[in-house]
Amino acid sequence: MSKQIRETPISQYKIRFHVLAIGLVLVGINSYWILMGSEVWHSTQLTIASLFFNAVFTLLVLSLVNFVLQRISPRLVMSQADLLTVYAMVVMVSTISGHTMMGYLLPAIEHAFWFASAENEWEQLFGSYVQSWFAVKDREVLRGFFQGESSLYFPLHLRTWLPPVIAWSGFVIALWMVLLSLSVLLRKQWTENEKLSYPIVQLPIAMTYQPRQFFTNRWMWLGFAISGGITLINGLHYINPSIPYLNVKNQTLARFNTKPWNAMGPFRVSFYPFIIGLMFFTPLDLSFSCWFFYIVGRLQRILGSAVGMQNVYPFEQSIGAWVAFGLTSVWIGRRYYFRIIHHIFSRQQLIDDSREPIKYQLAFLIAIVGMIFLTLFCFYAGMSSWVIVLFFLIYFPMVIAITRSRAEIGPPVHTLIYVDPGRTLVTTLGTRLLGPANLTVLTYLYPLNRCFRANPMPSELEAFRIAERTGIGYRQMLIGIAVAIVFGIFFTFWIYLHVMYDLGATNKARGWIGYMGWETFNRLQTWLVHPRDPNTAEMGGIATGFFFTVFLMIMKVRFLWWPFHPGGYVLTTGGGLGRSWFAVFTSWLIKFIILKTGGVRLYRKAVPAFMGLILGDYTLGCVWSIIGIVYEMPTYGVWH
Repeated sequence: MSKQIRETPISQYKIRFHVLAIGLVLVGINSYWILMGSEVWHSTQLTIASLFFNAVFTLLVLSLVNFVLQRISPRLVMSQADLLTVYAMVVMVSTISGHTMMGYLLPAIEHAFWFASAENEWEQLFGSYVQSWFAVKDREVLRGFFQGESSLYFPLHLRTWLPPVIAWSGFVIALWMVLLSLSVLLRKQWTENEKLSYPIVQLPIAMTYQPRQFFTNRWMWLGFAISGGITLINGLHYINPSIPYLNVKNQTLARFNTKPWNAMGPFRVSFYPFIIGLMFFTPLDLSFSCWFFYIVGRLQRILGSAVGMQNVYPFEQSIGAWVAFGLTSVWIGRRYYFRIIHHIFSRQQLIDDSREPIKYQLAFLIAIVGMIFLTLFCFYAGMSSWVIVLFFLIYFPMVIAITRSRAEIGPPVHTLIYVDPGRTLVTTLGTRLLGPANLTVLTYLYPLNRCFRANPMPSELEAFRIAERTGIGYRQMLIGIAVAIVFGIFFTFWIYLHVMYDLGATNKARGWIGYMGWETFNRLQTWLVHPRDPNTAEMGGIATGFFFTVFLMIMKVRFLWWPFHPGGYVLTTGGGLGRSWFAVFTSWLIKFIILKTGGVRLYRKAVPAFMGLILGDYTLGCVWSIIGIVYEMPTYGVWH
C-alpha cells in the first residue's frame, strides 16, 4: 500500500463543492436505505460491521459509473479524492442512521409514555423526571408513530416532535464534533509515530487508487466469486427453501449439559467470508491474540464453574478492559500529547500542525465548546454535575479504546454490549446514591453507548488516514464529514419519523425499533423497583479486566517477544467476537501459512483475493437488501 501515497502536498488540494453536493444526495439515499433495510425489513444489518456494507457498495457503484463516464464524458469522471470524500460522507451518516444509533435513540424518545401502564408504573416511577423537550409524552402523537397509517405533518405532530429532534440533533452534532477533535489530536501519534496499520481502510483505497487494475485482477474476482456465490445461493434459499443452503455462519458443533463444561455455553463456529477477508489485513500477532483470548475466555468460565464460582463476570471484565485499553493507548503517547498541550496554551510554535486537518488550538476549542453543550444538555435534563463528570470519564476512554482497536487491529466488529457507563455507575455506586433523576437521564443516554458498534470516532480517524494515505487533502474531507454530520442527523430524524408514521413502528417494521424501548426502560424499572447497592464482586470483575489489560500492555511494550496483545483480550471479553472468532482464526491460519511458505511476495499476490472476499459478500448482501426494499419483503442477511 505504500505505493498509494502521493507526492502532492495535502494542503494544495482544492474543495470541489459539486462533490459535496453529490455526497449530500447519497447521504440522504443511504440514510433511507439503512432505515428500510435494517429497521423495516430487518435484512442485512448494514452498519454492524466495522466496514459498513452500504458505504462500500456506494463506492463500488460510483467506481463503475466512473468507468462508463470515461468512455462517454471524461470531464465528468470523479477523481480518487472525490470518490473517497463521498465515501467518508456516507460513512458518517451511517454512524447516525444505523441500527445501533437512531434505531436505539428513537425508541428511547418515544417508547416510555406509549407503553406506560398501571402494571409497569413507568409514569409514576420516572415520568416526572423526563423533560418534555427531549422526549415525546403525548399518547395521541405517539399513536400514529407506533400504529402507522398516519402522517408526521399534522401540526400537533410537528409541534410535539420538534423540540426533541432539535435537542437530540444538537447533542449528536456536539458529541460527533468532540470526537472529531479528539481524532485530530490523536492522529499524528497513532498514524505517523506509532505507524498503526488501519486495516479497515485498505479496501476503499484499493478500489479507487488504480481502479482498472483492481477491477481486472483475476484473483480479486476469484475471491468475489467465492463469497458472492455463497451469498447468492443463500439468498435464493431464503426465498425458495428447496435450494441448498451453504451454512457459513453460527454453526453449533457441540453443546454441553454437564458441569463444568456447560459453563462454556454452546461451541459455535462461523466462516463469514468478509470477516476472513477483513482480518487478513490485521498483523498476525494481533489476529492471533483475538482468537486465542476468545478460547481463554471460554476456558475461564469452565475453570470458574469447576471451582464453584457462579460467575466470572465477563461483562464487568469487559468494562475494565476497555477503559484500561483507552487510557494505556493515550499513556503510550503521553510525551507527544504533553507537547500538544504546551503548544495549545503557549504562544510559541512548539509543534508544526500546519499539515493537520485543523490546527490543534481550533480542535481544542471545538472540543471545549462541544463539551460545554453536552454538559449543559445533561444538567438541564436532570443529571447531577458529579454524575456527568463520571459518565464522560468512563465514556471517552472506552471510545478511544474502540478507535485504537480499529486503527491497530481492524476487527470486523467491536461489540461492547451491556458494558455502558450507566451500568458501570450502578455497579460501582448503587442506585440509591445515584437517585431516580440521574438513573432516568442515564437511561436516555443508553442508546448512544448500548454496544458502540457504529461509533463515529473510528470512522473519523480512518477518514483522516485515507486523506493522509492518498494525499487527497484534509480540507475537503473535513468539510465533507462536518456537512454529512449536520445534514445527516436532521435528515435521518425526518426520514425515520416520516416512514414510521406511514408504516408503524410496531405494525410493519420488523427491526429492533419496536423492541429496544423495552430493553431500555425495563432496565430502568428494575433499578427503581429493586434498588441495588454497590456490588463488590462485580467491581472485582472490573478491576480484573482493568489491571490484566494494563499488564498485557506493559508486557507488549517492553518485550518484543511477548505474543499476547491486550487488544485481543479487550475485543473478546463480554460478548465480543462471539459470532466471528472462528472466522478470525481461519483468516489468521491462512495468512500464517502464506507468509511461512511464500513470504511477503506471496502475501502481496494473495491480497486481491481477500479483498474480493470482502467485496463479494458486501455486494451481494447489499443487492439482497435492495431487492427486499423494492419488493417489500425480508431477504437474506449476511451478518445475522
